[in-house]
This record gives sequence, structure tokens and C-alpha cells, in this order.
Amino acid sequence: MPSLDVPPDGGWGWMVVLSTFLVHVIALGAVKSLGVFYAEFREVFNESAGNTSFISSVFVATILMCSPIASALSNLTSCRAVAMAGSVISAVGLGVSFFAQNIVHLIITTGLITGFGMSLMYSPSLAMIGKYFHKRHATANGIAIRGTGVSMFVLSPLFQFLIDEFSWNGALLIFAGMALNGCVFGALLRPIHLKDAGKAEEVENADEETADSSKTCKAIVPFCQKVFEMFDASLLKSRPFLIYNLSLFGLMLGNSMIFVHLVAHAQALGVEKTQAAFLPSVMGIVEAVVRPLNGWLSDRVPVRKLYYYMAGCVGLGICNIAVPHSHTYAALVACMVFYGISSGTYYPLIAVLIKKYSGVSRISGGLGWAFVFQGAAFLLGQPIAGWLYDATGNYDMSFYAAATFIFISVVILLLLVPRKGGKWALESGKPDPEVPHECDELIGLQARQLPADIVTTETLLICELLTSV
Repeated sequence: MPSLDVPPDGGWGWMVVLSTFLVHVIALGAVKSLGVFYAEFREVFNESAGNTSFISSVFVATILMCSPIASALSNLTSCRAVAMAGSVISAVGLGVSFFAQNIVHLIITTGLITGFGMSLMYSPSLAMIGKYFHKRHATANGIAIRGTGVSMFVLSPLFQFLIDEFSWNGALLIFAGMALNGCVFGALLRPIHLKDAGKAEEVENADEETADSSKTCKAIVPFCQKVFEMFDASLLKSRPFLIYNLSLFGLMLGNSMIFVHLVAHAQALGVEKTQAAFLPSVMGIVEAVVRPLNGWLSDRVPVRKLYYYMAGCVGLGICNIAVPHSHTYAALVACMVFYGISSGTYYPLIAVLIKKYSGVSRISGGLGWAFVFQGAAFLLGQPIAGWLYDATGNYDMSFYAAATFIFISVVILLLLVPRKGGKWALESGKPDPEVPHECDELIGLQARQLPADIVTTETLLICELLTSV
């Protein structure tokens, strides 16, 4: 295992980016292309929109909510071993789905089993990028998640073709074979050890052990505490981390609704099946171009990454409002183009902001808990959209509800925006609880608010420079 002082920002890290790119093609691309199966499942099993939506919502929720388990297993073994095991589990789940006779069967096999396997592939691959990259993290992450856009461009029409040729269960069986390629992708995740992160963790653990020994008279640490530490649950005590994840929950609650109902909404407007299945591909093409571009730009433009992220979220909400007013195929294509641009603006920064609010040494746990919030959103979002369709007879209210949730997520993010007009300076001593987290967490120094008359231009400039990351 390579042992380095700092992340290499290159080298074998680019092979890790390639691995994560291919994982996104298989795992996340399938999530956004399942809308093609949704229309087929409704027709074959004669189920309501709300009940049928549970297949994809449970699938996505399992991928995301099992991420803490994937993170814990990665800490116990390695990201490489966990990702390869996830590939095999995913293939088994999709293979068993071939024999499904009802929706419940598919919820268990495709939703739970396949979702759990995909989770073991997804979370460790993203965590490895955070370990291999620091200065170029957003750029590398943008390239890796480009796989989702490429997958949407390829998988949506491919799934429709496979359904037409081999029926829905034959298409799932072929997809099971594709999922087995995850063993190769996982093998590229070479472990790496960062000396500074290890030292920081050792010091932190030593301090905790000293405190525990003084309080418990050197008693054995309970098993539940070990589990608590293994899942890094203490991150939930961090105010910035918790606020960001609550916002992420609202964003994904709205974002989840379009993927499962977009194709069905287009078909309800009279769009032919093949053309309707191509709409996610349009979004995927745009995302494949925009995501790495925005990842690269966010590392270079003098704008806070949080503001960059918020701009993409606002654009996403506007696109959801525009979809119900698009009554022609050309208008829907235009919406998908702008949807891809908006999604490609904020998506590369999710892992970057999680790393910022959790720290590089705890990025596995941070990603795990962030995926739990996202998974809960996907579990609720798609069935809510389905129930709204069952109540109204069209998908318009689903898209309006999605826009509402997204705008609420942006409002929550305002709690992380530093206050204007405050004067801050670096100084040793106890930090003031109102110090912006960017200044205190990024530099390892302490700051507190000082009277305006003793704050110099130099100290303000230093803090502004440090907090502009």
C-alpha cells in the first residue's frame, strides 16, 4: 500500500477516476434509466403508479442508505475488496429478478439485493477519489461522475431495445452480466495511506482514549461505542455537516421525481416510446459535457464552491417548473438540455462539499452519511410523485412539488453562507462559536470576532483569502 504525506493529485489516481467513471456508468446510470422499465412494469403487472415507483425508489434508496455499511466495510477491509463483492451481489440480484411474478418480488431482488450490491461499488469508489486528490478534487470528481451522463445516453435506448427484443426480464438478465464488470472496476481501486491523516486520527484517538480512561477507570469500551466509531456517527454532531445534509435531502427529494416519471409523462403527451426513452439520453449527453467542465471551472474561478453549487440547484428548480408547460417533444428536449446543465453544475461539488464539512480523513464516513440522507429522499420522492399522479391523473403536480423541495434546499443552504459585514481576524485562544466554519476548519488555526477598530486590513485579507476556498 503506497504511503504518502499528501494526496498525489494524479498518478494512479487517474486510474481510480476511470474506475469510478465506469462504476457510475453501471450503478448511477441504471438509476436514471430505470424509467424505461417503469412504463413496462406498470403495463405487465397492472399496478398503480405509486406502487410501481417503489421498485426504483427502493433501489436508489438502498444504494445510498447502505453507504455507511459500505464505508464501515471499507475501513475494515479495503475499498477494492468491497467494490468487487458488490459487483457479484448486484449480478445475483438482477439474475434472480428474471423470475419475478409480481412487484413485491422485484422490490426485493432489484430494489434491495441489487441496490445493496451497487452501494458497495458506489461509495468506496467516490471515497478513493477524495484520498487521491486534493487541489484537483473537483476536477477529478467531475470527470468521474461524467459516467452517469454517458450511461444515460447509452442505457436508456439500450434498455428500450433489449425490452423490445427480449422482454423486460431478458433485459434484466443481460444487465446482470454487465454488472459483473464491476469486479474489474473494483480491482483498479489501489489502496493508499496518507501519513498526515493517519497521524491526525492517531492523536484524536489517543485523546479520546485518555478521556475515556479517566472517566471509566480504564474500563473496556462498550461494543456499541465501537460501532458508533466505526460508522463515524459523531459527524452528525457537526452543525455545518448536518445542515448541508438536510439541504441535500430536500434537493434529492425533488431531483428523484423526474427520472422515474419523465418517460411516462412524455408518453402521456403522445410521444412515441422510442423518442420518450431518448429524453434521459439528451440529459445524459449534456451532463457528460457539463460535469467535468464545471468541476474544472469550480477549481479555478474566484467563487465559493457553495455559491456555485447553489446556482445549479436554483436552475434545477426552474427546469422542474418548466416541464409541465412543455407540450411538444422539442420543448421537452430543451428542458432536458437545461436540466443537464443545472445538474452538471451542482453534482460535481457534492463530494467536494462533503469532504469540506467532514475532513479528508473522515471522507468515507461523511459520504456514507450523506448517502443516507440522499437515500431517504429517493425512497420518499418517487412514490410521492406516483401518488400525486394517482390523485390528479397527470404528472404536473409531481414536477411542481419537485421544484418546491429543491427551492427549500437552497434556503437551508443560506445557513452556511458567512455573514456580511462581520470583521474576523486570526488569533490564538478559544474560538468564538460564531466564527464562520470555513475559516476555522480549513486552516487548523483559531479565530474569534474582534472589535472593528483593532482589526487591520492585513488580517482581514488573510481571512478572506483562506475562506475563499
